Amino acid sequence: MHPVLAAVRAALAVGPVAPGAPPDPWHAWLVVVLARQVDRQRWLVRVQHERLLPASDADEDEGADEVPGMPGWRFLFHGAGLCLTAPDGETIDVDDHGDGGLTIDPYFFTQRILSLRHPALPERRLLAFLPTADVLVAAIRELVREGLLVLGKHGHVFRVARELEEDAGAVASIDFSDAALRVRWAEHLGDHELLARERPSAAVEARATVQREAYKRYLLAGIASEATARAFIDPLEAVLTPAELVDACAGLIDAAVNATAGHAIERLDAHPDYPVCPAVSRLLARADPERHHPYAVHAAARYLLRRGIERERAVEVVLAFARVWVVAGYKGNPFLGELALLLLEHAPAHALDALRRALRSSTPLVRTNVAAALAALGQPWCQRELELALDDAATFEKSASVRAALSWMGSDEARAAVTRWTQTHVLRATKGPGYGWEEVQEANVDGSLAHEIDQRRAWADAVRAGIDPDFDRVMWG
Repeated sequence: MHPVLAAVRAALAVGPVAPGAPPDPWHAWLVVVLARQVDRQRWLVRVQHERLLPASDADEDEGADEVPGMPGWRFLFHGAGLCLTAPDGETIDVDDHGDGGLTIDPYFFTQRILSLRHPALPERRLLAFLPTADVLVAAIRELVREGLLVLGKHGHVFRVARELEEDAGAVASIDFSDAALRVRWAEHLGDHELLARERPSAAVEARATVQREAYKRYLLAGIASEATARAFIDPLEAVLTPAELVDACAGLIDAAVNATAGHAIERLDAHPDYPVCPAVSRLLARADPERHHPYAVHAAARYLLRRGIERERAVEVVLAFARVWVVAGYKGNPFLGELALLLLEHAPAHALDALRRALRSSTPLVRTNVAAALAALGQPWCQRELELALDDAATFEKSASVRAALSWMGSDEARAAVTRWTQTHVLRATKGPGYGWEEVQEANVDGSLAHEIDQRRAWADAVRAGIDPDFDRVMWG
């Protein structure tokens, strides 16, 4: 029997602690929490059968309704799945695999764990070791390789070992408010840090120190693997000194111009008091607009511009990547909007052309991001640029975000521009039942843009003072 499974079953049976090295507590708590997840999913299936219509008889994607007899609980059927949301925000989402809730989707699982406002001890300890969705999924894949979890026929979903399924109800019913139970489970699962809190002693603290070093080695091994490096960056922040984190991230940044490097730079950027990482400059020096995705380049340029380092080179590289119309694997440039807004913030003299192209981008998200940012800024030039972009738009789809931004700004001129445009263009309606993409977008664009404006408000407040209200006229005379 696998040591982790043996430790969990021994703790449950009030058996003796197994001799030899204890299991890694991050894996052991993950197994415990997965068993508790099974019990939670079984409960969802019971709620569905006892209180809700079958998914085939319910309206899909019509907005969540209240579960009969369960005040504050909301339900939503989607495809083959059912999502229940608790009054306190807990989200339980399960697809129907015909096994009564035994199959776990790793992404639904992490969504539930991270939605818990007041997690119980097993979930708290798990999140202390594995605090993000990405690292939780990476650890799940490790347990699959070790045979504790069995992949389903769809590849990413899985079931826990049969013994855990049998014990799921018992594991879920444990009252971890009992100090004696906390100590027992900490001893069996090798969680010496928890044990040191419950029963402090010099010997236990020494074992906790050893555990912390083992955990650090585990995380460092995770970033050493290309497949898991990105997932393990975030938890390293809690165990490395600033200098150690900079060195660890520098190795990832020097390795490639990719998403892992970009995420490493973003984590360093969140700590302006940390030592400067020279690898960020080196990444910009080797970035090629014809080969590389702009995500890491955007992160690197923002990092340097915020610190006033190599400003001219950073602006030059951003301009080069903003001139790319189509990034490999995409129909457009997915980062054009963010690159344009970075220029607006740090080098406005170079930003106008990129902003104009972003408002006319073939990528809806790019248009939305920039339209929302200009609306949040709310300066006279913002309205003029939005009106120019609206004049150039030929369809309701291409103009949706721009019209919503102008309407949100609320001036008489902005509203008149929207009215003139809508009176001279026709919304494409779908023939027959259902709605087309343009109709769906039209129905939701105002709410979506308002949400995006809220997300951009702090940025707009921070940068507004540095931008001339007649920015467009100053740039072009």
